[in-house]
Amino acid sequence: MLDARITLALVAAIGISAPALAQDAPKDAAAAPAATTQAVQLDDLDAKRINPNQITIDFEYQGSACEQVSPAEVGELNNGTLAVTFPTISTAEVCTMQVQEIEVEQTIEAEHIISKIDVTLTGPDGEVIATGSTDVDHD
Repeated sequence: MLDARITLALVAAIGISAPALAQDAPKDAAAAPAATTQAVQLDDLDAKRINPNQITIDFEYQGSACEQVSPAEVGELNNGTLAVTFPTISTAEVCTMQVQEIEVEQTIEAEHIISKIDVTLTGPDGEVIATGSTDVDHD
């Protein structure tokens, strides 16, 4: 019986001190240098003008079996180069780390003056996964 009371007191002491110990963890983590990851290049990036007002962009990348590419977000136009972002979303709360090739093909509205596309693929957290640039081909 004495052992049970000592064990209970020990568990209670740990339970009370755990939140205070946990508060120190972020300070230590913040002091450590953050790991930086570099975005990879998109595979087979291609942009084709299909009419005076639209361009089809297609590419491939190595991604998760549990992610989906959302519709493209058109950004700024600078000297004939259009910035386009393809955000991804998670399709499952829990996912295996299975990597698969994901093919993307989307058509965007684009003025006739656009001659080049800068593509950025972002993860659900907004982090850049991959990038690439290509000239716009005319069919």
